[in-house]
Amino acid sequence: MYSNRPPPPAYPEKLTIALFGKRVQLKNNIGNMILNSANAFATASNNLVVAENNSFKVLITPDFFDEECERPDQQIIDLMAMSHPGPHLFILAIDSENAHVEKVVAQISKLQETFGERITAHLVIMLPDIESVHSLGHLKEAFNITLAVVNENVAMECKKWCPSHQSFLFDYKNYSRDVVTRRQKTLERRYNLLHHHGRAGAGLTSQQAFAADATLEHHTGNIFNIVLLGLTGTGKSASANTILAAGHSQQDQRQLFISQSSSMPVTTECDIRITKKPFGMVVRVVDTPDFFHEQLKNPQEQVAMCRKYCQPGQCVVLLVLQLSRFTDAERGILENLENKLNLRIRDNTIVLLTHGEDLKGSLEQFIYTHGPLRNIIEMCGHRYHVFNNNSKDTKQVIELIKKIPNYKNIFPKFTRKCLVC
Repeated sequence: MYSNRPPPPAYPEKLTIALFGKRVQLKNNIGNMILNSANAFATASNNLVVAENNSFKVLITPDFFDEECERPDQQIIDLMAMSHPGPHLFILAIDSENAHVEKVVAQISKLQETFGERITAHLVIMLPDIESVHSLGHLKEAFNITLAVVNENVAMECKKWCPSHQSFLFDYKNYSRDVVTRRQKTLERRYNLLHHHGRAGAGLTSQQAFAADATLEHHTGNIFNIVLLGLTGTGKSASANTILAAGHSQQDQRQLFISQSSSMPVTTECDIRITKKPFGMVVRVVDTPDFFHEQLKNPQEQVAMCRKYCQPGQCVVLLVLQLSRFTDAERGILENLENKLNLRIRDNTIVLLTHGEDLKGSLEQFIYTHGPLRNIIEMCGHRYHVFNNNSKDTKQVIELIKKIPNYKNIFPKFTRKCLVC
């Protein structure tokens, strides 16, 4: 089964470590200790996250085996691709809640089922305290694994656990070698590009950008983009946050866009977030800067980045205008944006009016009496919607989704859900 393989390469200069476990914060803490960094891993992510220094490359995995894990097979392929030909070390981080023999055994068995029986020779079970090590000591012999306690010397211990610097070799029993190697080339180009520019691209940390965009790049047919366009101060970021919050009883503030009232641009680069609720499928929400603001740096680069998310059939554009503040600069904003992007976006655009709480009387009457606003809405096929960004009522997001052209075919699971609402 393992014949005709190249000999395992040695990587004396850098060790690759894959971190598994159910608690994101625990994995992040261990990853930070290995990299000797306070914030190499700082956010909660449901995707593969990567960071490195001169000694280690650390990959923090989502909980592949959780029923709510999105695209577990793709996440596993991405791990294999970014650690090719295989990690030098696997760490299974066990928190106190899951430090019971049956739960630990279940996770070890899942890893063996996914990556092969040989994984245990490269596996360290990292436990919360010495008592757990004693109570689970019999697993050391049963599975040929190493047991350890989380501590600040974990980086030094990782080197001791990998004395030969020989990497684990994936057997490709469950996943095609060709698929993994093709994915490796795609992800490494993206990952290296982000680091080459010294930033994460799209306003994210390198880990977030990798997780949010690169992991799903070749699934563009399965990802729908919601792109928010408009001038500074209209409420693009606040509206994006309203969309992200829909369907979530409690939203992690670190996953939201930065939003505040200001005459100066708060969003200075295209910024993305990935969400699934309430759409029933993966959706990329894209917040954009004011492309016409004179203080925007690298406008051509930002326009090019935005343009790739605005392709017909794969997106809806939300042209964000403040209900009570329609300026002269916005009279021709739709045509100006189309010229800037060199795309006809009006067929996929909904005019999103913010500050709905300021509306006095009928929205239709307000639009009718404001000719320039009415003209923009007419050019967009009479598609418009109003948001009260201070409201937590998800119905305003549900109604917006229903105004997306062909939404029933784009979000079939959402449609079935709404039929029973």
